[in-house]
Amino acid sequence: MNQTVDFAAQADDAVAARLYMQRVADGLAAVERMRGKVAQLLLAQSLDASWLERIGQSVDDLMQLAREYPDLSLYFLLNEKVNNPAQYSALHSVCCATMVALGAAWLGWPEEELRGVAGAALTMNVAMGELQDRLARQLEPPTMGQREVIRHHAERGAQALEKIGVSDPLWLQAVREHHLVHDDGDADSLEPGQRAAELLRRVDVYAAKLSSRRTRQALTPALAARGALMGPADHPDAMGATLLRVLGLYPPGTYVEMADGELGVVIERGNRAHTPLVASLRRGDGRVLLVPQARDTAVRGHAVRRGVDAAAVQVRPGHQLVLKARLQLGLPAVMLAPAPAPAADADAAELEPAELPADGYAAGDVGDLGEAPEGSGTGPDSLQ
Repeated sequence: MNQTVDFAAQADDAVAARLYMQRVADGLAAVERMRGKVAQLLLAQSLDASWLERIGQSVDDLMQLAREYPDLSLYFLLNEKVNNPAQYSALHSVCCATMVALGAAWLGWPEEELRGVAGAALTMNVAMGELQDRLARQLEPPTMGQREVIRHHAERGAQALEKIGVSDPLWLQAVREHHLVHDDGDADSLEPGQRAAELLRRVDVYAAKLSSRRTRQALTPALAARGALMGPADHPDAMGATLLRVLGLYPPGTYVEMADGELGVVIERGNRAHTPLVASLRRGDGRVLLVPQARDTAVRGHAVRRGVDAAAVQVRPGHQLVLKARLQLGLPAVMLAPAPAPAADADAAELEPAELPADGYAAGDVGDLGEAPEGSGTGPDSLQ
């Protein structure tokens, strides 16, 4: 009798595992399709009412993806950004739109504001999509002509969107002002358009710093957080702390070293900002794990020691193989019934001192222009 029960339980587990992996495959395909669709839209030669209708549908689809596949969407988008991304402009826009949608939902913004800021994230660089892709590959500093496009792209983008029928003032303001600093430490005092622009600015800079380019490796998550989410005293301010709660200190798709020396990729946010679930890819002795192994970093032996860049790991199995490791810790509840982002503490003490050197990146850097550290002599630099 007990053996019969065991077989039934195993059969149920096998069915659930297959359903999980099918859901993973469906989610990955949907996010990849979203990137391709947005890439076509951002590289369109002209904008018209038909283009706006397709952008509107993309916004709705993206918000649905963020609700249904929050960790999987972050994992795919950020892992692609970390690993020498193609279609940089589209990938960056979809990644930022996903992050602001999750952040605005966590903050409890009304649905119309959530849609407006997600739309702004998808279209904030519509006036320089092709140039942005070129800058991500370019080894030389931007030319004077490129700098001129960069300097005016936010205003020109907002004007173009308004001309073809975008009537949402929050959407337009967020595009127009996504490089302006609005938050003086009291985000609650901002009116909706300003807080949308500020949320988008933070995410824009943060996601850009997590991106690899021809001129540099992606920054580790803590360094990226320092440049985008910290206040003047190197502590997360209100909006920065919110984003750390929503994304985690080590977001899905980024790489970490654990206390036992293992290296892996984050696959899911944990209950606290610094305790994600990780698929280990290399043992502590450097040997590659042919089958990624799931690690819960809330367990002391697997605690995250620091974030690392992709070059330190040099292993990139297929996304499905990596995400399959999650089954070793039991079926992910978030895949069966999507849950809100964990309300994790985001204390600045969780940012390891080893990851917070003076790195040449300042909070005022232009987030979407592929900037390099001042004095490096390569890549577009900050124009703010």
